[in-house]
Amino acid sequence: MTNKTIAPHPQVRETLLVEWQSILEILAEFMEVPVALIMSLTKDEFTVFAKNESSLNPFNVGDTDRCHNSGLYCERVINTNQRLFVNNALESDEWCNNPDIEFNLVNYLGFPLHWPNGDIFGTLCVLDTKAHQYTDKQERLMVQFRNMIEVNLELLEKNLKLENLSKNLEYLANTDELTDIWNRRAFIAESEKELQRAVRNEHPVCLLMLDIDDFKQINDQFGHEVGDEVLKLFCHGIMAIKRSYDIFGRIGGEEFAILLPETKQTEAVELAERIREKVANIFFHTQQQKVGITVSIGVCQLTPLDTVLSGLNKADKILYTAKRAGKNQVQNQLSD
Repeated sequence: MTNKTIAPHPQVRETLLVEWQSILEILAEFMEVPVALIMSLTKDEFTVFAKNESSLNPFNVGDTDRCHNSGLYCERVINTNQRLFVNNALESDEWCNNPDIEFNLVNYLGFPLHWPNGDIFGTLCVLDTKAHQYTDKQERLMVQFRNMIEVNLELLEKNLKLENLSKNLEYLANTDELTDIWNRRAFIAESEKELQRAVRNEHPVCLLMLDIDDFKQINDQFGHEVGDEVLKLFCHGIMAIKRSYDIFGRIGGEEFAILLPETKQTEAVELAERIREKVANIFFHTQQQKVGITVSIGVCQLTPLDTVLSGLNKADKILYTAKRAGKNQVQNQLSD
C-alpha cells in the first residue's frame, strides 16, 4: 500500500464538513443507497471523515480501521489509485475478510480523492446491501462530486499558502533583518499595546534604553562584518536573560530598548544591572584578538501620561548621562 504524503496539509474546516455532508446526502439519495462516505487516510488508518445521516448507515464519523491488509474496498481504491466497482462482494473470495460484509454491504462504488500535489486524501464511496449496477448518470454525478471535493482541497491548500505568506510578510515587516528581534516600528507598536494595558490596570511599566559602548570603534577597527556579529552576540545575550514577556527591539544602529511590563523602577534597575554584567562577559575573537564589549543603560518608569515615544525620549536622555559618567553603567531618573 502506498501513501506518499510527506508535507502536512491544512485542516478541513467545520464549514466545509457541513458542505461535504450535504453532498453525501444528495449522493446517497440519487444513487439510491443507504451509505455514502468520505474516508480519509492517515499513515496508519482509515477514518470515516463525513457520512450521510441515514438511519441505515451503520458508520459514525470518526470510526477508524487499519489501512494495511484491512480487506476494505477503500484499501483497494488507494492501492490502485483508481475507481473501484464491486457488484456483489459475496460472489468473490477476495472480499471474504472485508469488515463491511458484517453490515451486509456487498455493493460498492468508490473513487480516490487527492490533494492538489497528488497526495491521497482518501476516498469518496457509496455502499449498498444489494447487488446492482449504477447508471451512467449516477456515475457522472459521483465524478462531479469527487471533482468538487478535490477543488475544495485545492482551495484549502491555496488558503494555507496565502496565510503562510501573510505571516512571513508580517514577520519580515516587523523584524530587524540582522538581529531577528523587533524592529523600531514593531517595538513601538507592541509596546504601545502593553502600555495601554498597564494604564488600564494601573500596573507599573519601565523602559530600558541600551547602547553598546564605543561601537563605532569596533566597526572602524575590525569592519562592519565584525560589527554585525557583535550586534548578534549582544542580542543573543539579552534574549538569554530577559523575561519572556519583556519586549525587546532594535531602535537603530547599536541602540536597543526593552519594555518591562509589571515592573517597578527598582526591579528594572536590578534587571538592567544583570544585563550590563551579562554583556560585559561577551567576547568575540577576531584577528587573533579577544575583544569584549560593554553597554550603557538608561532606566525610566513610565507614567500614565507617557507614550512609548515619550518614554524612549526620557530613557534616551538618561542613557546619555550614563555615557557621560563613564559608560558601562546603569543610570535611572532617581540618580540625579
